[in-house]
Amino acid sequence: MPLHNNPPLDSSNVTSRAPNFAYALQQAPESPTRRSPPKNWQSDGEEVPDHVERFILDAAPEKEPVDEASALYTSEEERAVLRRLDRRLVLFIALLYMLGFLDRSNIGNAKVAGLVDDLSLNSSQYEWLLRSFYITYLLFEWMPVLYAVLSPSTYIASCVAAWGLIASLQALATSYASLCVLRALLGISEAAFSPGVPVFLAYFYKRDELAYRIGLFISAAPLATSFAGSLAWVITKLGQRSPIAPWRMLFLVEGFPSVVISVFAFYSIPNSPGVARFLTKRQRRVAELRLRREKPRDQQESDRRSFQWEEIWAAVKDPKCYLTALMFCSCNVAFSSLPVFLPTIITE
Repeated sequence: MPLHNNPPLDSSNVTSRAPNFAYALQQAPESPTRRSPPKNWQSDGEEVPDHVERFILDAAPEKEPVDEASALYTSEEERAVLRRLDRRLVLFIALLYMLGFLDRSNIGNAKVAGLVDDLSLNSSQYEWLLRSFYITYLLFEWMPVLYAVLSPSTYIASCVAAWGLIASLQALATSYASLCVLRALLGISEAAFSPGVPVFLAYFYKRDELAYRIGLFISAAPLATSFAGSLAWVITKLGQRSPIAPWRMLFLVEGFPSVVISVFAFYSIPNSPGVARFLTKRQRRVAELRLRREKPRDQQESDRRSFQWEEIWAAVKDPKCYLTALMFCSCNVAFSSLPVFLPTIITE
Protein backbone atom coordinates (compact mmCIF):
# COMPACT_ATOMS: atom_id res chain seq x y z
CA MET A 1 0.00 0.00 0.00
CA PRO A 2 1.50 3.43 -0.83
CA LEU A 3 2.64 5.42 2.16
CA HIS A 4 0.31 8.39 1.50
CA ASN A 5 -2.76 6.12 1.58
CA ASN A 6 -2.16 4.91 5.13
CA PRO A 7 -4.58 6.26 7.74
CA PRO A 8 -3.16 8.70 10.31
CA LEU A 9 -1.64 7.07 13.39
CA ASP A 10 -3.89 6.92 16.42
CA SER A 11 -1.77 6.56 19.58
CA SER A 12 -4.68 5.01 21.45
CA ASN A 13 -4.43 1.81 19.43
CA VAL A 14 -0.66 1.64 19.07
CA THR A 15 -0.60 -1.51 21.16
CA SER A 16 -2.75 -3.39 18.71
CA ARG A 17 -0.78 -2.09 15.72
CA ALA A 18 2.70 -2.59 17.24
CA PRO A 19 3.22 -6.14 15.98
CA ASN A 20 2.53 -4.97 12.42
CA PHE A 21 6.07 -3.87 11.62
CA ALA A 22 5.31 -3.02 8.00
CA TYR A 23 2.74 -0.51 9.18
CA ALA A 24 5.07 0.76 11.92
CA LEU A 25 7.90 1.19 9.45
CA GLN A 26 5.68 3.25 7.18
CA GLN A 27 4.50 5.47 10.02
CA ALA A 28 7.94 5.88 11.62
CA PRO A 29 10.14 8.85 10.64
CA GLU A 30 12.67 8.41 7.87
CA SER A 31 16.01 6.97 8.95
CA PRO A 32 19.28 6.35 7.07
CA THR A 33 19.17 2.77 8.28
CA ARG A 34 15.54 2.21 7.28
CA ARG A 35 14.84 -1.05 5.48
CA SER A 36 11.87 -3.16 4.56
CA PRO A 37 10.83 -5.59 7.27
CA PRO A 38 10.91 -9.31 6.52
CA LYS A 39 7.65 -11.17 6.15
CA ASN A 40 8.02 -12.93 9.47
CA TRP A 41 9.99 -10.50 11.59
CA GLN A 42 9.64 -12.34 14.86
CA SER A 43 10.66 -15.83 13.83
CA ASP A 44 13.84 -15.02 11.90
CA GLY A 45 15.47 -13.26 14.87
CA GLU A 46 16.41 -10.12 12.90
CA GLU A 47 16.87 -7.02 15.02
CA VAL A 48 14.26 -4.29 14.87
CA PRO A 49 15.62 -1.02 13.40
CA ASP A 50 16.17 1.57 16.12
CA HIS A 51 13.85 4.19 14.62
CA VAL A 52 10.97 1.66 14.44
CA GLU A 53 11.62 0.50 17.99
CA ARG A 54 11.59 4.07 19.30
CA PHE A 55 8.40 4.76 17.38
CA ILE A 56 6.60 1.76 18.89
CA LEU A 57 7.72 2.44 22.45
CA ASP A 58 7.44 6.25 22.52
CA ALA A 59 4.07 6.45 20.79
CA ALA A 60 2.38 4.25 23.37
CA PRO A 61 -0.10 5.97 25.71
CA GLU A 62 1.08 6.56 29.27
CA LYS A 63 -1.41 4.22 30.92
CA GLU A 64 -1.35 1.50 28.29
CA PRO A 65 2.28 0.36 27.75
CA VAL A 66 3.24 -1.57 24.66
CA ASP A 67 3.39 -5.33 24.98
CA GLU A 68 7.06 -5.47 24.10
CA ALA A 69 7.20 -9.29 24.32
CA SER A 70 4.94 -9.56 21.29
CA ALA A 71 6.19 -6.44 19.51
CA LEU A 72 9.98 -6.41 19.69
CA TYR A 73 11.06 -9.96 20.55
CA THR A 74 9.60 -13.42 20.78
CA SER A 75 8.98 -15.58 23.83
CA GLU A 76 11.59 -18.02 22.53
CA GLU A 77 14.19 -15.25 22.51
CA GLU A 78 13.25 -14.28 26.04
CA ARG A 79 13.54 -17.86 27.30
CA ALA A 80 16.96 -18.18 25.65
CA VAL A 81 18.14 -15.04 27.44
CA LEU A 82 16.84 -16.32 30.79
CA ARG A 83 18.59 -19.66 30.34
CA ARG A 84 21.86 -17.93 29.56
CA LEU A 85 21.52 -15.58 32.53
CA ASP A 86 20.72 -18.48 34.87
CA ARG A 87 23.72 -20.51 33.75
CA ARG A 88 26.31 -17.78 33.45
CA LEU A 89 25.26 -15.27 36.12
CA VAL A 90 23.13 -16.82 38.86
CA LEU A 91 25.21 -19.99 39.17
CA PHE A 92 28.43 -17.96 39.29
CA ILE A 93 27.05 -15.66 42.00
CA ALA A 94 25.94 -18.77 43.92
CA LEU A 95 29.48 -20.15 43.60
CA LEU A 96 30.86 -16.96 45.17
CA TYR A 97 28.38 -17.24 48.03
CA MET A 98 29.34 -20.87 48.57
CA LEU A 99 33.03 -19.93 48.80
CA GLY A 100 32.21 -17.18 51.26
CA PHE A 101 30.14 -19.53 53.37
CA LEU A 102 33.01 -22.02 53.50
CA ASP A 103 35.37 -19.26 54.65
CA ARG A 104 33.08 -18.13 57.45
CA SER A 105 32.18 -21.59 58.75
CA ASN A 106 35.43 -23.54 58.49
CA ILE A 107 36.41 -22.36 61.95
CA GLY A 108 34.31 -25.23 63.34
CA ASN A 109 36.51 -27.79 61.63
CA ALA A 110 39.65 -25.79 62.48
CA LYS A 111 38.73 -26.04 66.17
CA VAL A 112 38.88 -29.84 66.20
CA ALA A 113 42.00 -29.76 63.99
CA GLY A 114 44.14 -28.13 66.69
CA LEU A 115 43.15 -24.45 66.71
CA VAL A 116 42.06 -24.43 70.35
CA ASP A 117 45.21 -26.17 71.58
CA ASP A 118 47.69 -24.10 69.55
CA LEU A 119 46.19 -20.75 70.55
CA SER A 120 45.18 -21.86 74.08
CA LEU A 121 41.53 -20.93 73.64
CA ASN A 122 38.78 -21.69 76.09
CA SER A 123 35.13 -22.24 75.20
CA SER A 124 34.19 -18.63 75.93
CA GLN A 125 36.88 -17.28 73.61
CA TYR A 126 35.82 -19.63 70.84
CA GLU A 127 32.26 -18.37 71.15
CA TRP A 128 33.51 -14.79 70.89
CA LEU A 129 35.35 -15.70 67.72
CA LEU A 130 31.97 -16.69 66.29
CA ARG A 131 30.23 -13.59 67.67
CA SER A 132 32.85 -11.19 66.30
CA PHE A 133 31.97 -12.24 62.76
CA TYR A 134 28.23 -11.71 63.17
CA ILE A 135 28.55 -8.46 65.13
CA THR A 136 30.39 -6.75 62.29
CA TYR A 137 28.20 -8.55 59.75
CA LEU A 138 25.11 -6.96 61.27
CA LEU A 139 26.70 -3.52 61.72
CA PHE A 140 27.86 -3.33 58.11
CA GLU A 141 24.85 -4.79 56.32
CA TRP A 142 24.16 -1.28 55.01
CA MET A 143 27.12 -1.61 52.64
CA PRO A 144 25.17 -3.33 49.81
CA VAL A 145 23.72 0.10 48.97
CA LEU A 146 27.05 0.53 47.19
CA TYR A 147 25.66 -1.77 44.49
CA ALA A 148 23.66 1.28 43.42
CA VAL A 149 26.71 3.56 43.41
CA LEU A 150 29.73 1.55 42.24
CA SER A 151 30.32 -0.69 39.26
CA PRO A 152 28.95 -4.13 40.29
CA SER A 153 31.77 -6.05 38.64
CA THR A 154 34.42 -4.06 40.50
CA TYR A 155 32.48 -4.04 43.75
CA ILE A 156 31.74 -7.78 43.81
CA ALA A 157 35.27 -8.69 42.80
CA SER A 158 36.64 -6.47 45.57
CA CYS A 159 34.39 -8.11 48.17
CA VAL A 160 35.40 -11.62 47.09
CA ALA A 161 39.10 -10.74 47.05
CA ALA A 162 38.79 -9.11 50.49
CA TRP A 163 37.16 -12.05 52.24
CA GLY A 164 39.44 -14.54 50.47
CA LEU A 165 42.53 -12.65 51.63
CA ILE A 166 41.24 -12.25 55.18
CA ALA A 167 40.22 -15.89 55.41
CA SER A 168 43.69 -16.91 54.23
CA LEU A 169 45.37 -14.62 56.76
CA GLN A 170 43.64 -16.55 59.55
CA ALA A 171 46.30 -19.19 58.91
CA LEU A 172 48.88 -16.71 60.26
CA ALA A 173 47.02 -15.95 63.51
CA THR A 174 49.18 -16.40 66.61
CA SER A 175 46.79 -15.29 69.32
CA TYR A 176 43.14 -15.03 70.24
CA ALA A 177 43.15 -11.25 69.68
CA SER A 178 44.58 -11.43 66.15
CA LEU A 179 42.15 -14.14 65.11
CA CYS A 180 39.24 -12.21 66.61
CA VAL A 181 40.17 -9.12 64.59
CA LEU A 182 40.40 -11.17 61.41
CA ARG A 183 36.99 -12.73 62.06
CA ALA A 184 35.52 -9.26 62.52
CA LEU A 185 37.05 -8.07 59.24
CA LEU A 186 35.74 -11.19 57.53
CA GLY A 187 32.24 -10.27 58.69
CA ILE A 188 32.57 -6.81 57.12
CA SER A 189 33.75 -8.15 53.76
CA GLU A 190 30.97 -10.73 53.52
CA ALA A 191 28.29 -8.31 54.70
CA ALA A 192 29.20 -6.08 51.78
CA PHE A 193 28.37 -8.83 49.28
CA SER A 194 25.60 -11.29 50.01
CA PRO A 195 22.77 -9.04 51.34
CA GLY A 196 22.92 -6.95 48.16
CA VAL A 197 22.74 -9.82 45.68
CA PRO A 198 18.93 -9.54 45.28
CA VAL A 199 19.41 -5.88 44.33
CA PHE A 200 22.06 -6.84 41.79
CA LEU A 201 19.93 -9.58 40.26
CA ALA A 202 17.10 -7.07 39.87
CA TYR A 203 19.22 -5.41 37.17
CA PHE A 204 18.72 -8.54 35.04
CA TYR A 205 15.39 -10.11 36.06
CA LYS A 206 11.78 -9.05 36.33
CA ARG A 207 10.10 -8.91 39.72
CA ASP A 208 8.21 -12.16 39.23
CA GLU A 209 11.45 -13.93 38.22
CA LEU A 210 13.58 -12.90 41.19
CA ALA A 211 12.31 -15.28 43.89
CA TYR A 212 13.44 -18.41 42.07
CA ARG A 213 16.88 -16.98 41.33
CA ILE A 214 17.37 -15.77 44.90
CA GLY A 215 16.40 -19.26 46.07
CA LEU A 216 19.11 -20.74 43.86
CA PHE A 217 21.59 -18.26 45.29
CA ILE A 218 20.74 -18.99 48.94
CA SER A 219 20.80 -22.75 48.35
CA ALA A 220 24.57 -22.47 47.89
CA ALA A 221 24.98 -22.15 51.67
CA PRO A 222 23.44 -25.50 52.67
CA LEU A 223 25.19 -27.02 49.66
CA ALA A 224 28.51 -25.88 51.11
CA THR A 225 27.55 -27.35 54.49
CA SER A 226 26.88 -30.72 52.88
CA PHE A 227 30.48 -31.27 51.84
CA ALA A 228 32.41 -28.87 54.12
CA GLY A 229 33.13 -31.61 56.65
CA SER A 230 34.50 -34.06 54.09
CA LEU A 231 36.62 -31.37 52.46
CA ALA A 232 38.01 -30.28 55.82
CA TRP A 233 38.86 -33.89 56.70
CA VAL A 234 40.88 -34.29 53.48
CA ILE A 235 42.72 -30.99 53.98
CA THR A 236 43.59 -31.63 57.63
CA LYS A 237 44.83 -35.14 56.81
CA LEU A 238 47.15 -33.66 54.21
CA GLY A 239 48.17 -31.01 56.72
CA GLN A 240 49.35 -33.66 59.15
CA ARG A 241 52.07 -34.59 56.65
CA SER A 242 53.21 -31.00 56.07
CA PRO A 243 55.16 -28.55 58.22
CA ILE A 244 52.04 -26.40 58.48
CA ALA A 245 49.54 -27.11 61.26
CA PRO A 246 46.38 -28.79 59.91
CA TRP A 247 44.07 -25.96 61.00
CA ARG A 248 46.33 -23.39 59.33
CA MET A 249 46.33 -25.47 56.15
CA LEU A 250 42.53 -25.55 56.31
CA PHE A 251 42.22 -21.76 56.47
CA LEU A 252 44.74 -21.32 53.67
CA VAL A 253 43.38 -23.90 51.24
CA GLU A 254 39.73 -22.88 51.66
CA GLY A 255 40.43 -19.14 51.71
CA PHE A 256 42.86 -18.49 48.89
CA PRO A 257 40.64 -19.84 46.04
CA SER A 258 38.33 -16.87 46.63
CA VAL A 259 41.20 -14.53 45.79
CA VAL A 260 41.71 -16.35 42.49
CA ILE A 261 38.00 -16.43 41.69
CA SER A 262 37.75 -12.67 42.30
CA VAL A 263 39.81 -12.09 39.14
CA PHE A 264 37.32 -14.10 37.11
CA ALA A 265 34.48 -12.25 38.83
CA PHE A 266 35.85 -8.90 37.68
CA TYR A 267 35.84 -9.97 34.02
CA SER A 268 32.79 -12.28 34.07
CA ILE A 269 30.16 -10.30 35.98
CA PRO A 270 28.38 -7.73 33.78
CA ASN A 271 27.36 -4.33 35.09
CA SER A 272 24.08 -4.43 33.18
CA PRO A 273 22.29 -6.64 30.62
CA GLY A 274 23.45 -4.41 27.80
CA VAL A 275 27.14 -5.19 28.37
CA ALA A 276 26.95 -8.90 29.26
CA ARG A 277 29.73 -10.60 27.31
CA PHE A 278 28.10 -14.02 27.47
CA LEU A 279 25.07 -12.73 25.53
CA THR A 280 24.95 -12.11 21.81
CA LYS A 281 24.20 -8.61 20.52
CA ARG A 282 20.57 -9.53 19.90
CA GLN A 283 20.24 -11.20 23.31
CA ARG A 284 21.65 -8.13 25.05
CA ARG A 285 19.02 -6.01 23.33
CA VAL A 286 16.25 -8.42 24.31
CA ALA A 287 17.54 -8.46 27.91
CA GLU A 288 17.22 -4.67 28.02
CA LEU A 289 13.84 -4.47 26.32
CA ARG A 290 12.18 -7.02 28.59
CA LEU A 291 12.98 -4.89 31.64
CA ARG A 292 11.56 -1.62 30.32
CA ARG A 293 8.11 -2.24 31.72
CA GLU A 294 9.63 -2.85 35.16
CA LYS A 295 10.55 0.84 35.42
CA PRO A 296 8.12 3.79 35.65
CA ARG A 297 7.57 5.54 32.34
CA ASP A 298 9.16 8.79 33.55
CA GLN A 299 12.30 6.98 34.69
CA GLN A 300 13.14 5.04 31.52
CA GLU A 301 15.83 7.52 30.53
CA SER A 302 17.25 7.93 34.06
CA ASP A 303 20.16 6.03 35.55
CA ARG A 304 18.99 2.70 36.92
CA ARG A 305 21.51 2.76 39.76
CA SER A 306 20.76 6.24 41.09
CA PHE A 307 20.54 6.17 44.87
CA GLN A 308 17.21 7.34 46.27
CA TRP A 309 16.46 7.70 49.98
CA GLU A 310 12.73 7.41 49.26
CA GLU A 311 13.22 3.79 48.27
CA ILE A 312 15.14 3.10 51.50
CA TRP A 313 12.34 4.49 53.65
CA ALA A 314 9.73 2.62 51.61
CA ALA A 315 11.55 -0.63 52.40
CA VAL A 316 11.80 0.27 56.10
CA LYS A 317 8.04 0.82 56.28
CA ASP A 318 7.14 -2.31 54.31
CA PRO A 319 6.13 -5.18 56.65
CA LYS A 320 7.00 -7.73 53.98
CA CYS A 321 10.68 -6.84 54.42
CA TYR A 322 10.54 -7.86 58.08
CA LEU A 323 8.73 -11.09 57.22
CA THR A 324 11.44 -11.91 54.68
CA ALA A 325 14.13 -11.12 57.27
CA LEU A 326 12.47 -13.49 59.75
CA MET A 327 12.32 -16.25 57.13
CA PHE A 328 15.99 -15.83 56.27
CA CYS A 329 16.96 -15.70 59.94
CA SER A 330 15.18 -18.99 60.54
CA CYS A 331 17.04 -20.61 57.66
CA ASN A 332 20.35 -19.11 58.72
CA VAL A 333 20.06 -20.48 62.25
CA ALA A 334 19.94 -23.97 60.77
CA PHE A 335 22.63 -23.98 58.10
CA SER A 336 25.01 -21.50 59.79
CA SER A 337 25.16 -23.11 63.24
CA LEU A 338 25.73 -26.68 62.06
CA PRO A 339 29.21 -26.27 60.54
CA VAL A 340 30.62 -24.33 63.52
CA PHE A 341 29.30 -26.62 66.27
CA LEU A 342 28.71 -30.02 64.66
CA PRO A 343 32.41 -31.02 64.48
CA THR A 344 32.75 -30.37 68.21
CA ILE A 345 29.56 -32.25 69.00
CA ILE A 346 30.70 -35.30 67.03
CA THR A 347 34.22 -35.21 68.46
CA GLU A 348 33.18 -34.84 72.08
